[in-house]
Amino acid sequence: MALAKERAFKRLRDARKSGRLAHACLLSGPPGAGKKWLAAELAALVLGSSANEVLSHPDLHQVAPESKSRRILISQMRDLEHAIQMKPLLGANKVAVIHDADRLQPEAANAFLKTLEEPPSGCHIVLTTTLRDAVLQTILSRCITIPLLAPVGASRDELSAAVAAEFEKTLLQAGGADAGAAFRFTRFFQATLAGVRENVSDGLDAELKEQVKRHRDSINKSWKETREDQIKAQTESAALRERERLLAAIGEVLAAALRYKLQPEESARPEIRRLAEANDARILLKRHDALERTRRLLASGTQEALALESGFLQMISNP
Repeated sequence: MALAKERAFKRLRDARKSGRLAHACLLSGPPGAGKKWLAAELAALVLGSSANEVLSHPDLHQVAPESKSRRILISQMRDLEHAIQMKPLLGANKVAVIHDADRLQPEAANAFLKTLEEPPSGCHIVLTTTLRDAVLQTILSRCITIPLLAPVGASRDELSAAVAAEFEKTLLQAGGADAGAAFRFTRFFQATLAGVRENVSDGLDAELKEQVKRHRDSINKSWKETREDQIKAQTESAALRERERLLAAIGEVLAAALRYKLQPEESARPEIRRLAEANDARILLKRHDALERTRRLLASGTQEALALESGFLQMISNP
């Protein structure tokens, strides 16, 4: 059963006190569920540090997708394995955090399996993921999974709200949603992501130009090329995070309609009521399943345009 992040931490803290804390935990939940917060709190607990200072603790080691492909590479996992095999610099414990474990390359995951199964004494490994189904089974089988809830009543920003509203409008169009409506929504979603990429890229380019202007005498061509590559990777990373947030907003619409279908509430928005009335529970579940399949395809590296087109077609016009 999914837990709020605070309740999950209490359970982990109690397990730690009783000596039952698993050596490897997978924190799974939607964007905003508090995976990073919980990972930091757990690391602070194990290392005897405060949550505010733990990120700079010498015995906390973290990896996250960094390559242009937004995958965690085998070189990163080898570096992590080397770091946690060394003796702790402070105290007797170490913590390794692997962010977005669903982005592990198979080779990178396989290189870490033995350590994941039998980490050094005093070492705890924490993994996080938004897409548990995209995490390799060999990883899942070696971890205790802790599912987290999205915060109740979490507010959506303007971009997420706009996508959710367009999705509702598409499903509620007169005559029912058809293939044309699905493709129009796909174009809208892709245009939204393109705007995110452009905004992030423009901001980072402006930052680079300022750095070049300020340090023109000390900057060489190699540094500038490296920084440009980093900007491309950062831009794509931001776009992928935003893509997942926007897909989560769509998921919230379907979940709200299903909840209303099963247990009507007066506080439900009119659009959610209409969706619930226009779709039986089986159809809403099929739409949600199509969304999850789309997420898994995207997480596996399937070409974005193809995954979105086929996913929204199934989700909207052919559930």
